[in-house]
Amino acid sequence: MLKTPVYHPEALPGNADAVKLARNALDVLSGDHRISEAACKQLFIALDSFSEPLNEPAASPADYAARLVDLKTKSEELPKLARALFEEGFKDVADIADIVIWTEAVASSVQCHQRDVDRLFTWRGRDDRDLNVSSAPTLTDLGDHVLALNDDCTAGVTADEARAARRMEADQTALAAQALIERIENIDRIAGTMFDEMQFGFLLDRPRQLLSIGFQCAEGTLDPSCYDLLASEARLASFIAIAKGDIAPKHWFKLGRAVTPIGRGSALISWSGSMFEYLMPELVMREPAGSLLQQTAKLVVSRQIEYGAQRGVPWGISESAYNFRDLELTYQYSNFGVPGLGLKRGLSENIVVAPYATLLASMIDPEAAVRNLSSLAAAGGSGRYGWYEALDYTPGRTPEGKNVAVVRAYMAHHQGMSLVAIANTLGGGAMRSRFHANPIVQATELLLQERPPRDVAVKWVRAEEVSQVTLVRELVPPMLRRFRSPHDRVPRSHLLSNGRYAVMITAAGAGYSRWRDLAVSRWQEDVT
Repeated sequence: MLKTPVYHPEALPGNADAVKLARNALDVLSGDHRISEAACKQLFIALDSFSEPLNEPAASPADYAARLVDLKTKSEELPKLARALFEEGFKDVADIADIVIWTEAVASSVQCHQRDVDRLFTWRGRDDRDLNVSSAPTLTDLGDHVLALNDDCTAGVTADEARAARRMEADQTALAAQALIERIENIDRIAGTMFDEMQFGFLLDRPRQLLSIGFQCAEGTLDPSCYDLLASEARLASFIAIAKGDIAPKHWFKLGRAVTPIGRGSALISWSGSMFEYLMPELVMREPAGSLLQQTAKLVVSRQIEYGAQRGVPWGISESAYNFRDLELTYQYSNFGVPGLGLKRGLSENIVVAPYATLLASMIDPEAAVRNLSSLAAAGGSGRYGWYEALDYTPGRTPEGKNVAVVRAYMAHHQGMSLVAIANTLGGGAMRSRFHANPIVQATELLLQERPPRDVAVKWVRAEEVSQVTLVRELVPPMLRRFRSPHDRVPRSHLLSNGRYAVMITAAGAGYSRWRDLAVSRWQEDVT
């Protein structure tokens, strides 16, 4: 941030996204009896007028600042016109209408740009007409640039007051730039401290050389379960732990590398076959050309696309919330994936499509991702704040007469991953470049160069599920039995067991429990 120009040619056109959303919201309202047609036409004209300065990038800081002045005036009118759309008696609707939300977003965006101009561009309108965008000063150089420009501009000025005013403007810009630099550097220091203070060594199961899934604080021991697959989101933690020196590099080679055939190639096996496991680390980690990880990512995306076509639904299956709620009406969460890619049983029993999985896949196949996003939108997968959490196609969890239930929730970590994936796709892997610019990452990235093995045992994962993808388990509701009296002529009992520990209880309150062949509590018949 410190070494990039203080303004970018895309700064103004970026506002066009919010304008487009406002137009879409206005199109939805067409024909609504609550809307004034005259006000609707007036808002269309206002949006067209606002869009005109956004078509071409600014030629210089002075041009950029001048356009913002005009845009700020126009943007302030947009929310007023949006609220005026609604006839008397429907004003309460205006507070929650999408058209009002997005026109306010346009105005807010312009105000943010204007605030930066007022603080950092006090020197605009001088001899910077020939200053093009590519040679605009960086934030680091802005203070010196403004002082030098001020000296040039005041060389022929004789009035002391004019010279003092320009000098004050230059000083204000330099101070504002320095304050912003200090804020950014402070954030950098805080992030660096947090990174340095993270310790992974205590999570290492030393006999197995694997990272435990957690630490049980109450007992002071590691959880016995470990992350043992290379095709896992946890490989990012493994990589960073090795880069920091918290654990030895040999841990990397303890991660499982079993592969499963996909088309003419083979891909690493994961636990649940989800897009999250395969592609989340790629948000920041490079997968070198020809490497095992790159081959796996490409094959997994192609298999996800193929599986979606087989099931007749949009593709992109990953862990997410699904259409089942608890007593507090909170959506439940689970891991879902494609049969044949994961070790987990029952992957074919659920069809839950998560839009964020498609956005992760945009880093691998952007064209296919765009087409799939269109299908998701047509199925109702997008809302006011972006893509919904999931679309549940599992029979038994869909509304009567429909084939899909939209999980209308937004999860911050899925939205965040989506934004980073889009930034990588459109910005040439910008976040990966920043991650790999770190010296300790560069010193460790050789681990990522691993090539696909030539001679390796191929594992068919849950072949019976792959061959029976048309069978989807119906949702079986929990069984509930109520007994009004403990005095039934026939004893009523309930048995629970996991194969090792068994419990039996009767409606009268009697019962017993056993651990294998050991009686934890003896059976005593209730005399009542």
